[in-house]
Amino acid sequence: MKKRWLSPVFCGMTVAGLVLTAPLGAQAPAAARTAAPPAGKAAPKALFWKVSSGGKVGYLLGSIHLGSKDMYPLPKEIEDAFERSTALIVEVDINRVDPQGMQAMILSKGLYTGDDSLWNHVTPEVRQSIEKFCEKYAFPAMAMAKFKPWMAALTVATLPMTKSGMEAGLGIDKYFLDKAGAAKKKIVEAESAEWQIKLLSSFPDDVQTKYMASALEEGALDKVKKIQDVWMAGDAAALDAMIHEKSSTPEVVMRGMLEDRNPHMADVAEQALKGGETAFMVVGAAHMVGAEGVVKLLEKRGYKVELVPLAAR
Repeated sequence: MKKRWLSPVFCGMTVAGLVLTAPLGAQAPAAARTAAPPAGKAAPKALFWKVSSGGKVGYLLGSIHLGSKDMYPLPKEIEDAFERSTALIVEVDINRVDPQGMQAMILSKGLYTGDDSLWNHVTPEVRQSIEKFCEKYAFPAMAMAKFKPWMAALTVATLPMTKSGMEAGLGIDKYFLDKAGAAKKKIVEAESAEWQIKLLSSFPDDVQTKYMASALEEGALDKVKKIQDVWMAGDAAALDAMIHEKSSTPEVVMRGMLEDRNPHMADVAEQALKGGETAFMVVGAAHMVGAEGVVKLLEKRGYKVELVPLAAR
């Protein structure tokens, strides 16, 4: 089986934004251009689906956890569906995470103690690559040396993006969490920040080290920019194809961070439908697409799931 490429920014690791980026409320999404497609071109699309069964309706929106200004404004069809919804489902309610509790968990799960360091767990070649990365992105190598491999991998995957202007405060889930809070809508967490950290830190040391090494090798910034373009184009097939590109990411990490989480997300969406909520689910875009994505899982359970068409802008 091909190993696949993985980024926490779109596979749904909300904690990547929580622990490694600037304060979440630092910047609000700004309006941006929304151009009409050229004559003869296909109508615009989004990674946005309507789920229905009988008279019950819900919505699914694939998120990017670190966003940028050019992702906004969102299509009117998405905004209108959110207004009609009675509940918002997210992976993690990042607006309610306890900073002190998060810091304590990071210290206990993500950092070496005493005289131990990352340098004791990697080859000289990997250490050299990490030090070059730190120099390039002005990150203290001594600080990185105290990170366990999963924390180092998140840093390597996200720091180039934050340096390029992407941030958690502009992420799609953050945007709707703020709107839901202002409208006093019900907010449901499918997971929690604590659960995600436990998942990331639970992989064996050798697997974590391989994941960190793959993050160093693969030019994550270029790929995430491509994924952002795919997200803005609403191209589910292209996103799924990118996820399945050949990569050195360990398969156990890929499945643990992606497919193994999808059934529970589908369960949460289904519970809301059965409970009579008009739920608006926003989770990492990679969880929505593909043969084992939330969309296909709900279809297999008998729900009608259809991509919501967007009017030409």
